[in-house]
Amino acid sequence: EYGSGKGYYFFHGLQVPAKVILAPETLTKKEIAAEHNTTIRRAMVQQVGIERICQLFEARCLDRQGTYELLLLDLGDGRHRPYLKMINPSVGVYHIEGVPPGTHTITAALAWRNALDTYAPPQQLT
Repeated sequence: EYGSGKGYYFFHGLQVPAKVILAPETLTKKEIAAEHNTTIRRAMVQQVGIERICQLFEARCLDRQGTYELLLLDLGDGRHRPYLKMINPSVGVYHIEGVPPGTHTITAALAWRNALDTYAPPQQLT
């Protein structure tokens, strides 16, 4: 921020609105859903946190399997879309990923995510 009051705010090199850095806990469902730039929206989600996003977007669990959850999120525009919530084993952090409308099971979400007709768990993780 400059002496004139003009400021620029960045999240991992991406210029974002000041609120994303200074007060992410005050971001609303409407503000996040209205952001058209997906990279800025991703920064908003990271700053707010997955659990709060699930709360803001009224997540409803459709299916649960191990550490995976298939959630239905209310996007505030009349659309309720499925998202796969999963943990990244490399860093131990949860994230969500959109899956096609009409996905009702973890198995179907994982098959789609891995470009398979049907899902089979890997024999070994490396």
